[in-house]
Amino acid sequence: MLLPVCVFAGECMKIVETAVRRRRLYLVTLSDGTQQTVDRQTLDEAPYRVGEEITQAQWEALLERSQYNRARERALYLLGLRDYACRELEQKLHTEATPEIAAQVVARLEEVGLLDDTRYAARMARHLCEVKRYPRRRIVQELCRKGVAPEVAQQAVEEIDGTDFQQILALLEKKYYNKINTPDERRRVTAALARRGFGYTAIRRAMEEYGAAEDEETDQWP
Repeated sequence: MLLPVCVFAGECMKIVETAVRRRRLYLVTLSDGTQQTVDRQTLDEAPYRVGEEITQAQWEALLERSQYNRARERALYLLGLRDYACRELEQKLHTEATPEIAAQVVARLEEVGLLDDTRYAARMARHLCEVKRYPRRRIVQELCRKGVAPEVAQQAVEEIDGTDFQQILALLEKKYYNKINTPDERRRVTAALARRGFGYTAIRRAMEEYGAAEDEETDQWP
């Protein structure tokens, strides 16, 4: 379906044509040949129709509103797939909108309770602890990488159960129980646990608890 859009008259333009595009978008053409995509909701709610005049300021406001609506729809779609930290989602929206509009969308979603970094950090910390078996320090790092404030990340970690020592024991039981029979195997497991983010003191204590360390090898630990 084609609908006319806008033409310049002094400082005004006229809507010359609107053409349906993908995903509820319209290509709006102005009288000077300018073309921009506007989402259907914005266009339907606007008071401007084909053949009517629109000022430059009104045109820019229309485009800004469309950008906001499209960014909001994108945000709701992403939140339907998984949880996001505020900053992480805001950065995702930069493909749809300016940083200022992306921040506005995130602020509004936070205001209505669809975004909450404290809630997000608590859930993610439990997941990283119970599923990924990450050490506490790495959990804080991962949360901060997602855009969570350091103090919020630290509080989330303090509220989860378990210590690094217990995490290593769980990993030894589940993943490495048949890979720590020789000195070379134990060194490889130690290196793997260190890469995961565990400290050597906790690793050695857990290995000894699990019965994987031999007294004569004590001096060989990193």
